[in-house]
Formats: sequence, C-alpha cells, structure tokens
Amino acid sequence: FVSEIIGSMVYDADTDALLGTLSDVSPTGANDVWHIKSGDKEYLLPAIPDVIVDVDIDNDKVIVRPLKGIFDDED
Repeated sequence: FVSEIIGSMVYDADTDALLGTLSDVSPTGANDVWHIKSGDKEYLLPAIPDVIVDVDIDNDKVIVRPLKGIFDDED
C-alpha cells in the first residue's frame, strides 16, 4: 500500500491548495509519518485519522487536514 501512494499529490481538504508530493513514509511505533515535499522543503505529516481525509490511489491524490503549524503558512 505504501508504494501505491508514493508520488501522490497532497491537497488541503479545506482550501484545495496543493501542499506538495508524498515522497516517503516512515513507520513509527504509534503511526506512520508521511513526508510531503514542496519545492526544496519537506514537511512531516502524521498519518492519523484526524489528518488523512481521503486517499485516491487511482488518481494519485491525497486529501489531508493538516494540524496547525505543520506547513509554514498556518498560524
């Protein structure tokens, strides 16, 4: 399953803004952490139900509702 989502475009569920591309997944004890690459920056997103809204493997698209502070433009 992880290999199927690598390379997917990641969008904000509330604004439809493109956040970046899912470049890697790191397994941790509690949950996976998704690496979102945007330009020369990389953001780490916990793969938890409160954050991951939808995964569309057929269209290489992931919809997320990131926690505050993960992406630079959030307050």
